[in-house]
Amino acid sequence: MEENKLELNEKFFSFDGVIGRYGYLFNLVIICTISFIVTLPYTFYISTHAQSIMDYFGGANVFVAMPLLLQFITLVGLIGVCALSISNMYRRLKDLFGCDSLNVNMLILLSLSALGTFSFFLMPIWANILFLLYGSILGLILLFKKGKVTSTLPYDFKKEFNWGAFFGTWIWGLFNKSYVPLWHLLLWMTPLGFYFRMICGLKGNKWAYEHKKCDDVAKFNKSQETQALVFIILHFILWPILIVGFIVLIIVLFAFIGAGLDSNVTSDSIKEPAGIEQVKTEEAGESKSFLDNMMAGLVSVYFERYEITEDENKFYVAPYDWESADFKDKKDMLDIAATTAAEQRRKNYKPKDKNDYEYFSKTSELPRTKIYSVETNQLLGEFNMDESAMSQEGGSFLKMIKAAMNAYRFYNIEKK
Repeated sequence: MEENKLELNEKFFSFDGVIGRYGYLFNLVIICTISFIVTLPYTFYISTHAQSIMDYFGGANVFVAMPLLLQFITLVGLIGVCALSISNMYRRLKDLFGCDSLNVNMLILLSLSALGTFSFFLMPIWANILFLLYGSILGLILLFKKGKVTSTLPYDFKKEFNWGAFFGTWIWGLFNKSYVPLWHLLLWMTPLGFYFRMICGLKGNKWAYEHKKCDDVAKFNKSQETQALVFIILHFILWPILIVGFIVLIIVLFAFIGAGLDSNVTSDSIKEPAGIEQVKTEEAGESKSFLDNMMAGLVSVYFERYEITEDENKFYVAPYDWESADFKDKKDMLDIAATTAAEQRRKNYKPKDKNDYEYFSKTSELPRTKIYSVETNQLLGEFNMDESAMSQEGGSFLKMIKAAMNAYRFYNIEKK
């Protein structure tokens, strides 16, 4: 009976027996997938209701404001994830120590590892960093250290990680008559795509061996090694070349389009008398490039109007557009406004002499760029850095990080 407690047990949820590195990693990938799915409501809610970057690193305020149903779904899902994680780590530690039970201190450490998930909601950023560091160290130990029990079991080549299946996914699956990897066609554009790649890598040898029915193990391993090399080359060399080539082609096409537009403007101006050409130049200024036109289009989409003064860049937005935007959209608005202001200042700057030069960029313009409501002139967005935290005398490195995260500040519209 005592020996049964140390037998291999790769079930998804169980506290009996031990689990090896292969089973532990496979279960861990599934647990991460489940964790991603059960936290989707929270992720979606925080992406649309976060008011600062700090909300993403300590989501207690946003979580409390969530509807009760979303809170319940998220908490129940995370409790389930914690239970699965504890059972997985418990069996793995029994394998490492070769014992059929663990002491209370070890169980406390396991519980802290699993409950560290909740630190994201309830604890400050420094606690999250400590939990992340602790969990990473423990996870690496559990994953790479050989167990006293499973290391004595016979070698099983079907549990080797298949890099061809990881990099080739559905193409590798078609070649090896395994059709489960075809699901990657639906998942590759989502965060779940990476988890599914891991599943393909972990199960690749098993799927290929069962479907190709190869009796020669050495020949089978040689074939999979060759396929892995081919798909690694495709993934890291050929695919990047094709992607870069496609991007270059798009840029060249846009350049030709821009050149065609510029040539039309030039040809039209040549037909006019010299005096008229001078008037047109003074009124229109320099012809805009394609990127200038694109930036102007973005400004017209986001903002109703803007004013560039000596001390401030004022951009005005419609209240409805501001309320419907999430944190990322608001940050993009402020960045576009600062970039536009820098370009305007660069064009309007008149040097006093050949040695006079002033540099304008998004970074230099962010501190004096403000977003206002076009209806009430209420300040809605700004970039306000805590200089004391960023200075050498002010606070620790952690405070500097916090100051950088809190620099983007957005405010809700005041209701009349």
